[in-house]
Amino acid sequence: MKSTVKSKRIAFVIGSMGRGGAERVISILANFYASEGWTVDILTLLDDRNEYDLNKNIFVRPICIKGRSRITQLPNWLLSIRKYVNKKKPDVIVSFIARINIITIIACLGLKQRIIISERNDPSADGRSVLVKIATYMLYPLADHIVFQTKWAKSCFSKRIQKKSVIIPNPISVSVSASNEKKRKIVAVGRLIEQKNHTMLINAFKKVHDEYPEYKLYIYGEGKLRDTLTSQIQELGLTECVFLPGNVSNIHEEIADAEMFVLSSNYEGLSNALLEAMMMGLPCISTNCAGSNEVIKHEKNGLLVTIGSEEELSKAMKRIIQDPELAKRIRHNSLLSATVYDSKRVIKVWDDIINLI
Repeated sequence: MKSTVKSKRIAFVIGSMGRGGAERVISILANFYASEGWTVDILTLLDDRNEYDLNKNIFVRPICIKGRSRITQLPNWLLSIRKYVNKKKPDVIVSFIARINIITIIACLGLKQRIIISERNDPSADGRSVLVKIATYMLYPLADHIVFQTKWAKSCFSKRIQKKSVIIPNPISVSVSASNEKKRKIVAVGRLIEQKNHTMLINAFKKVHDEYPEYKLYIYGEGKLRDTLTSQIQELGLTECVFLPGNVSNIHEEIADAEMFVLSSNYEGLSNALLEAMMMGLPCISTNCAGSNEVIKHEKNGLLVTIGSEEELSKAMKRIIQDPELAKRIRHNSLLSATVYDSKRVIKVWDDIINLI
């Protein structure tokens, strides 16, 4: 006899399932709930891509219209989400990223749908418009819970919103540990966009290379600044020692033999790449941006440098090269501190919120 017990349904809403921090978190949560027997849907607003290994019982449901601008797609997004909720009646919707959170809340007005929204960046620095800021302040209180990655992100909102909030860091898992056999290799992982400030990283590395010509820099990721960065590398005469390998599926294996990991961002929510590097046991350097400065304790489990400072970044990289004991201490402490981001621990916190049904 078939069971008459109805499985729970969860829906995630995101722009795309291409490579990115928010998308990675969704893939981890979606796989977890699929393994728990839930019906899992992922609604994508921008395209039908999926670059993650998802459980075969997860349904990726694109609600985009190809060839249309985002503004002209807005009515379709609102109607499609509302239609989905009315038809599928999910137990909970989990939406990621400010603009998508706004769309999801508006689409569900009057439906008594349980909604959890998640901020995934630094609200004070990610370039959101005044209209988006006003909309978040007005609409976020209508959600059942608001998830922030950091104390800083939470502090950017009103007390009314903070009362409904919870801080949950990114769930992190790594496939390999840092190798004991190091190459003279410095690595960075992140999209090739202005936010990540790889221009500064390359300029800072030039100063390192002038003193230590045997070192190489690998920047993993893809983005609209590839041609600009390629030109910069050529102009600085670094074509034999700075490389842009693009997106790779085995990123942990690729960076395991590096001497250090560098995050040069102008701002972040909370960098998955940084947390993964720390969990692997790589000595890490980061700009003193929101998120990183809550994770890294300077000179204990990593090094922090001023945002935008080529000079400080080059000196920090040289310190790791010159001081093996510092690198060893940072590596040891980063392994200890990164355990709080272990995916099993973090999923448990998400589950406590999601299961308040």
